[in-house]
Amino acid sequence: MRRVIVAVAMVVITIATIVAQEPLHDAYYYRRATLFEKLPVTSKDIVFLGNSLTDGAEWNELLGNRHVKNRGIVGDILQGYIYRLDPILKGNPKKIFIMGGVNDISHDVSADSIARATERLILLIKQGSPRTRIYLQSLLPFNNEVRMWKRLEGRENVVVEANALLEQVACRNGVTWINLYPLMVDSQGRLKREYTNDGLHLMGDAYLVWRDAIKKYL
Repeated sequence: MRRVIVAVAMVVITIATIVAQEPLHDAYYYRRATLFEKLPVTSKDIVFLGNSLTDGAEWNELLGNRHVKNRGIVGDILQGYIYRLDPILKGNPKKIFIMGGVNDISHDVSADSIARATERLILLIKQGSPRTRIYLQSLLPFNNEVRMWKRLEGRENVVVEANALLEQVACRNGVTWINLYPLMVDSQGRLKREYTNDGLHLMGDAYLVWRDAIKKYL
């Protein structure tokens, strides 16, 4: 009997170890995150923290500022931002621009949970780098008429609800709210067709709209 108990215990420990070692994100996330750990951030820098929408731009060229640093990762969720926050905060950057939540929506996360996770992120930034100015950008619309993103099907309203809550988070925490949603949405509540070729990610003209909306905050 004792041998059986020991054997069962060893199986439980093995399973627990496997679960503990299971990646929380995909391979691209870890490649990018480990690279960012090696790239220093300074107190003169302006950091763009986000997912594929942020990752997809050459921000320092768009904004004509060598101190702008892209910290976007394709597919990232808000919890992923928190996991990789320390290397950014160690440099006490001048400003951080945040956009996140659409991948959380695709994982069936509610608007309220997105707002709570974003608020936690903001509070961690304030605690870790009190002099950093924070800019919270709205979620953007998507367009399933261009390409069907099954995980986002019928969830356009979650973007609207999340943006309303995120604006409250920004106000409550004294950070600047930047509402990009109205600049990108069509009359049907979808991302404008001319701004995307897959219904979610942005074409060059959309990035110019985004750039023009934030230039005054630099």
